[in-house]
Amino acid sequence: MNTLETLLHDDLRSAAGSVDIPVSLNAIVTERDRLVRGDRRSRWVRWALVTVVALLALGGLWWAQGTLWRVPDTAVPNPLQSPAEPLPAPTPEPSASPTSEPTPDTTAGPTASGLPGRTVGVYVHYVAEGPSSLNLVRELRQVPAGTPARGALEALFTAPHDPDYVTLWNPGTRVLGISKHDDVITVDLSREALAFNLGVAGEAMMVDQLVWTLTEAFEATDRVLLRVEGRAFETGHDLYDRPLARADATSSPITVVVDTPVHGSTVASPVRVTGLAAAFEATILWTVTRPDGTTVAEGTAMTDEGMALAPFAFDLPALDPGTYVVAITVDDPSGGVAPAPPSDTKEFTVR
Repeated sequence: MNTLETLLHDDLRSAAGSVDIPVSLNAIVTERDRLVRGDRRSRWVRWALVTVVALLALGGLWWAQGTLWRVPDTAVPNPLQSPAEPLPAPTPEPSASPTSEPTPDTTAGPTASGLPGRTVGVYVHYVAEGPSSLNLVRELRQVPAGTPARGALEALFTAPHDPDYVTLWNPGTRVLGISKHDDVITVDLSREALAFNLGVAGEAMMVDQLVWTLTEAFEATDRVLLRVEGRAFETGHDLYDRPLARADATSSPITVVVDTPVHGSTVASPVRVTGLAAAFEATILWTVTRPDGTTVAEGTAMTDEGMALAPFAFDLPALDPGTYVVAITVDDPSGGVAPAPPSDTKEFTVR
């Protein structure tokens, strides 16, 4: 350092020593606290804004799902369903056989407008006790045409017309809601649905009742998600937390069911017998008896397909006026070694 630099250095040191800068420790602490509070407040504001945006987004998604994407309960009737209001009858073919038709259910409730509305026939599935197992069966019931799925379920919780049939559901069960998204039907039931006392087989058949009834009202290939007051249907045996489909045709819970003649109906002879059966080699056996058990006629008939659930239809021989019982039984390939196969009966009157 030369002489000039030394002089400047000394002058600056002297000037700096004469400057008095007041430094307050309290002021520094106060300023630090103010900055920390401001940073915390900014973080809380950011979190509050993020939370509000997330809640608004979830609310919008819930509204869209329940309003924009909701499919109303207006199932399209399938070809087996018929309106209760009679349509103009076509001229019968000369070879056509009179058939027994179900009596329209005139107890259908009013529509939302308060006026009686059209009804539509839909198959409601019940249970019959066979010689060795339970058998899923069905009845054609008339329900409001505007809400056939809801009407079918409400009928499911009531007693069937055929005294040989029962429902395994608590009759106090109420339908809280039905919706359909893609191929999944979601049904929400009241807590009374949990009030039952059944074994494993009975519980499974009870669930089959509901699945088959709902998919009958919509599409047979649909699946059903069962809820009880918004939660999964849980019992002492199983948790039904996934959509359920109908069983495969080869393992159908329906073994045999007679659709016509309807129990208690009055028909003309010859009587047309129709229904469904899962029969070995497509063979079913039929008998006609009087109420006292006297056999009037018997024979065999064929379903449309063997080893699978398939329809059948045939005419009985001419019958005199009176009351009869027709019984349909699937063929027993074991020759009596296995438990007796299930059958279904219908009592009817020939006019």
